[in-house]
Amino acid sequence: MDKGRLFRIICGVMIAIIVGILVILFVSDDDTASEFSVDMTKEYSDTASWMENISDDTYISQITIPGAHNSGAQNVALGYVMRCQETSIAQQLEDGYRYLDFRVAIEETEDGDKLKLVHNFASCHTDGNLFSDFLYFDDVVADIYKFLQNHESETVIVNIKIEDEDYSTADIQKLLLEQVKANKDYWYTENEIPTLGDVRGRIILATRFNDELASDVTGLNMIWEEQDNRVPADIPYELYVNSDYRFWVQDRYKYSVEDKYESVVDGLENCEADETTFFLNFVSTAGDGKFGHPKGYANALNTLLMEYELKSETSYGIIIVDFGTADLARHIYYSNF
Repeated sequence: MDKGRLFRIICGVMIAIIVGILVILFVSDDDTASEFSVDMTKEYSDTASWMENISDDTYISQITIPGAHNSGAQNVALGYVMRCQETSIAQQLEDGYRYLDFRVAIEETEDGDKLKLVHNFASCHTDGNLFSDFLYFDDVVADIYKFLQNHESETVIVNIKIEDEDYSTADIQKLLLEQVKANKDYWYTENEIPTLGDVRGRIILATRFNDELASDVTGLNMIWEEQDNRVPADIPYELYVNSDYRFWVQDRYKYSVEDKYESVVDGLENCEADETTFFLNFVSTAGDGKFGHPKGYANALNTLLMEYELKSETSYGIIIVDFGTADLARHIYYSNF
């Protein structure tokens, strides 16, 4: 074999390997959405405004709320293992999701430091293009403001977790407070559970970090320990007590699909969600292996959740999913009625 032909073969193999790596890094291997059937004759079937059918005096913690885990991780590096959603945050709102899970870090830009959305060490992007812009916090909250302008009956819980090893909590909190104070009419920042009437047309701030600035502006302060065990716990959810309220959390994100589903059902059947108690029930998992695949796990878990009969007029708390669809959101929030 002559050297020229050998060189072309080697180059071809290298290109194939590089393309394969890029596909794994930035693209999920499966974009097929599961199809479910739900009753569309209900007066509250409109996912963009389902909260208008709930009484003003209902506490937020008493409402069964569909949530999106790692809401910004639609277009993200290491897509096979990091991607958690297949729709934009604007679409998640239209689809009925009222709990958004933001992971943030600081990005240095020409215009100064900005908060960007991340999934652990992987940055979220505006689209699937390898060289697209980062997905910035200011841009996604602008989408929420726009949604609330058009749907004043709704409220959105935004829960913020810091995933940045290079900057302090205080640095990130400062940037967050700048956004909140500049748009204060849109934000509910008290560390107590509001009624729906108190927060229609507004964002309920929730945080998973300490108030290092002593700002007294943390919103619902929800700090819980990482539930990263792979061996199933006897009781999969844990209780945390705040000054004016309590919250249960089931977030076993390293469970197998089978163990995760059992934990979710345990929470559905035994959860305590009332005017002073939140229940956060995460359906999402990264699996119990070395490398996770959220899309594959979500296909199985979301199907099982759709098949689970949720009782009407029952508060199941916040049910948080990967790769949520409008029909899955309907299945969850229909239990309010």
